[in-house]
Amino acid sequence: MKNYWKEQTKKWKMCFLAPMDWYWDSAYRQTIKKVAPHIQAITEFYSADWLVHSRFLAKEVLPHSNIENPLTIQIFWKEPEMFAKAAKIIENYDYIWIDINMWCPARKVVRSWHWSSLMINTDTAFEIVKQLNETSKLPISVKTRIGYENSEDLIKFAKWLEKAWCSMLTVHGRTTIQAYSWFANWEPIYELKKHLNIPVIWNWDIQNFSDGMKKVKNLDGFMIWRASFWNPWCFMDESNDKIWKKENWKNWVYYPNLFEILEMMEFHATKLVETKWDKVWSLEIRKHLVQYMKNFPWVKAYRKRLVTTENLENSINIINEIRENFNDSLDKRPWLGEIE
Repeated sequence: MKNYWKEQTKKWKMCFLAPMDWYWDSAYRQTIKKVAPHIQAITEFYSADWLVHSRFLAKEVLPHSNIENPLTIQIFWKEPEMFAKAAKIIENYDYIWIDINMWCPARKVVRSWHWSSLMINTDTAFEIVKQLNETSKLPISVKTRIGYENSEDLIKFAKWLEKAWCSMLTVHGRTTIQAYSWFANWEPIYELKKHLNIPVIWNWDIQNFSDGMKKVKNLDGFMIWRASFWNPWCFMDESNDKIWKKENWKNWVYYPNLFEILEMMEFHATKLVETKWDKVWSLEIRKHLVQYMKNFPWVKAYRKRLVTTENLENSINIINEIRENFNDSLDKRPWLGEIE
């Protein structure tokens, strides 16, 4: 198990769904895996302290469906002992890996020495990885940035993490100070790979699977984040295409037709209601459904109803109404402007 990622890199370049809080829940991961079963999924990031002290909430968010496997969980905090306690709880829920969040740049949390502040609080960072390896049977990886203010110490920091038994490193191509501004810088990450024996994964500015394969070069894989918003098809690999229609490929990118979009909306809505423990949470589908309909010329006629839907039955009724009203256009690709 400790060499899981290293064994994977002997077979292919790995593709991941990057973690994102409040979006990449179990229902979303199941939706992505339905389209692209070959990808690796990572959970939303959870506080180690929260997992330890709120057992009820832990029991609600940690269970997941088999379709999501192999699944990695991402956690954050600042105290090594709390990470170790959280790992013991996580081990009961069939995760294959624990990923440590050392990349988020949110100022409020960074000021309290969480997340990417660990890049300058290095003793704590190394102790977190070390203690997790000593107390958990699960392998440990780290997601970080190219640096706090610049990338000068990236190689030194990464080599120390490797020495502390970090088994894989994912790097976001901006510094903490840059946050999400400017274009991501790949060059320090390409150089970093030359100095490490563990897999190195690239995160950010990947538009789709084909784009990732062009940019990955000497790295071991890549993550897709924002480009996957309501677009699980961005993970499609033409060599693994066994379900979707070949004619929907254009320049190595998959553009779903209206039938496939509506099918995925229904699947996502169903799974969201199945996996959420409260009616209020089940209404999260409102923020998803209308986004699937981007570039659909008639979306205005349905937008208000999609963003105010009250339950699963109501959502499916709207989806079926669109199917019926556009029955002659179900094989058209709205994202390419084929529906007028």
